[in-house]
Amino acid sequence: MSWRTLISWFKDEREERVVPSSLDKKLIRNFQSRVIPNWSQIKYLGRFLSKKETYALISAVCVAVITGLVWTSIYLFNHYEKSPSDGGEYIEALVGQPKFINPVFASADEIDSDLASLVYSSLFRYDEQGRLVSDLASDYSISEDGKTYSINLRQDVRWSDGELFNADDLLFTFEVIQNPEVGSPLLPAFQGVMVEKTGDYAVRFVLKEPFAPFMSFLTVGILPEHVWSEVSPSTIKLAKLNLQPIGAGPWVFSKLVKDVNGNIQSYSLNRNENYYSKTPYLKTLTFKFFADRPEALNALRGQSVSAFSFIPASLKKRIKTKLFSQYQLRLPQYTALFFNQNQLAALKETEVRRALAIAIDREYLVKETLKNEAETINSPFLKGSIGYDASTTYPAFSVERANQLLDKHSKRIEPEKYFNSEFVNEIKRRDDQVKALREAASSTPVQASSAIAELENEVRNAIRAKMPSDQSFYRRDKTGSVLRLTITTVDSSDYEQVAEAVARMWRSVGIHASVNKVNSRQIVRETIKDRSYEVLLYGEITGSDPDPYPFWHSSQSEYPGMNLAFFTDRTADKLIEEARLTSDPDKRTESYKKFQKILIDEMPAVFLYTPLHTWAISKNFRGITVGSIYAPSDRYASLNNWYIKTKWRWK
Repeated sequence: MSWRTLISWFKDEREERVVPSSLDKKLIRNFQSRVIPNWSQIKYLGRFLSKKETYALISAVCVAVITGLVWTSIYLFNHYEKSPSDGGEYIEALVGQPKFINPVFASADEIDSDLASLVYSSLFRYDEQGRLVSDLASDYSISEDGKTYSINLRQDVRWSDGELFNADDLLFTFEVIQNPEVGSPLLPAFQGVMVEKTGDYAVRFVLKEPFAPFMSFLTVGILPEHVWSEVSPSTIKLAKLNLQPIGAGPWVFSKLVKDVNGNIQSYSLNRNENYYSKTPYLKTLTFKFFADRPEALNALRGQSVSAFSFIPASLKKRIKTKLFSQYQLRLPQYTALFFNQNQLAALKETEVRRALAIAIDREYLVKETLKNEAETINSPFLKGSIGYDASTTYPAFSVERANQLLDKHSKRIEPEKYFNSEFVNEIKRRDDQVKALREAASSTPVQASSAIAELENEVRNAIRAKMPSDQSFYRRDKTGSVLRLTITTVDSSDYEQVAEAVARMWRSVGIHASVNKVNSRQIVRETIKDRSYEVLLYGEITGSDPDPYPFWHSSQSEYPGMNLAFFTDRTADKLIEEARLTSDPDKRTESYKKFQKILIDEMPAVFLYTPLHTWAISKNFRGITVGSIYAPSDRYASLNNWYIKTKWRWK
């Protein structure tokens, strides 16, 4: 159809209609003054339009509406965005029980540290990128000799009960830490440090000598003097404030729920609406406590909690990946076997310790036991830290070489010979019991013989039960004692599996090795405190600075020091001390390299691996950033940015 035909078609249509005269139009306008018709008029429009005109009009309107919607959508897309909104609750599963949500004591327990880091503020803190940034400090300066740290404090901080924060709170906190009667595990770190008030909002730390890592120690939470000053040092651990704290952090204590036995089932924190810095989006944090990790994982799978951290490699495959995001946490932590030479004479021999080290296939532990959720290490200095030396070598795994070294200090014995020897020794130990049986049945020798035979069978069965089926021979040292070693560790699946694997490897070279599992709440407060172990499988977190002083200096052999191997070496002590005195990373690295050589030569411990931890969080949560962390509680560094709810806002 040509355009001329189309025009003539519309023209014919118009001519067929009756065109009102000008008088008619004028008459209509007198009745209706509106130029734009209303809806009651528009609905009659179809009577005046032909079908073709109606279709054309409808099409035009539809195109206009669609065009308008498209342009409106484009405009909104460019000028509006979804943003975090306030509200929501985060629920995390933790294994164990809180006891001291108090920064003076919290460093000895992961749960206490987690909660204390949320409630309390510190002079400095680590952000989500692992950088040390100011918190309660507004600015600071360090003297040229590296001994004096002058710090100005924020003046806009209030405690959760409304009282103002000032320098008196800071002085009080460090007085408590430095008081031996209090028993803070932080005492060694601040021993000899003078803390002075130089103004209402200014303090000064004066050290006896330069100490390069000192700034990292100022991440400890600060206590409010106005509530804690009424508590005596001798009863501070009994105070109600240890579980119902008053802090200045982004979260405030809300409530705790206990069961009939007094165990805390859940612990809730609310957002601190008066927090001096950026307030969190989430409204509530709730922590639920479980007896073990499998139970906590079941709660995660059932979605009664939002998150669960430090999931063992053996349980990781049970996480529902559709519901939970998984984050890899890499702590500055190394796991090692620490030899307690004070508990067993054989461990005093360097060659025996070296034999035990090279009898362990560390690659197998990482690949098979831990399912590659770890990396082997050669020293306490981890990759990326000051002092790390990639060229540091560790004695290679060799069962043959381990046996050669052990043969110098012990004699191999066959299982049956071992059994007979153990049987004779046990009967001798029970000599009084045998005599009592004979005296009780002196008038009836048959009964006495029967009772003694029953006792002997009991002893035989007990010895057989303790003889591992995978041990082909045993060893007896020069004193005639069987070489026995008990590996003590935490009762978590990863530690247990590693300990059992090491015990099997040691049994393959004739060591009668067994495993002793200790509750996670007792491992520090009892086992480590009393040094009641022969070999301890344990993980030490070095923190942001790899300073080995707390873990390897001879002065730290007694609790609260963490020299778990009772390592003593004057040259090593001197190198550790020299590294502390300089802030020059090259000089510190050189001292640490020499120190590492001594450790490998002396072998006070077997360095196994640095673990990789899994943290599972519901995919409902956004804004999570996981960077470098130096302590388990650092996983909350970006918590103030986490959110569930969203809203539209103008860009």
